[in-house]
Amino acid sequence: MRTQAANGWQYFVATLLFIGGAVNVIQGLTAFFDDPPPGELFLLEYDTWGVLLALWGAAMIVAGLAVLSRSAWARGLALVLAAVNVLAQLGFAEVSPLWSAVVIAVNLLAIYGLTAGWPDRERESGRTEQHEGAYRSGYDAAHAAPRPAQSPEGTTGTQQDPRHTTGQGY
Repeated sequence: MRTQAANGWQYFVATLLFIGGAVNVIQGLTAFFDDPPPGELFLLEYDTWGVLLALWGAAMIVAGLAVLSRSAWARGLALVLAAVNVLAQLGFAEVSPLWSAVVIAVNLLAIYGLTAGWPDRERESGRTEQHEGAYRSGYDAAHAAPRPAQSPEGTTGTQQDPRHTTGQGY
């Protein structure tokens, strides 16, 4: 269900998902076309990790686009993809520790943006009405006719020339 245009948090999360997905695709293609390094990976072979990371990265890029629609399903999908990608990067960290650490950090930021940073629709609608009311009152006050200032004695801001009150002329 799309109610409003995306805001800053959605763009932030979508960008993080694009970055994480792009690094996954690059890691996957590198693993698929490169010779396997010495040592063993967690559970799977090097080529299999490459294919899985490339496909997972493509799914994350699509989830990043879906997040911009403000759909609840897109938010849930992106959250699951980012969380599982953290675990996948832990399994691939033996081969590429630096890039795995970067992707884990990006995914943790995306998870934060999807959970804590995501605006609540009820709060957001109340805030919009509150801001509209504050804006309207400020606008009305700024465009209202000026009122004459009052002095401490209670008279209005128009002062009379003292010579006119005594009857003296010029």
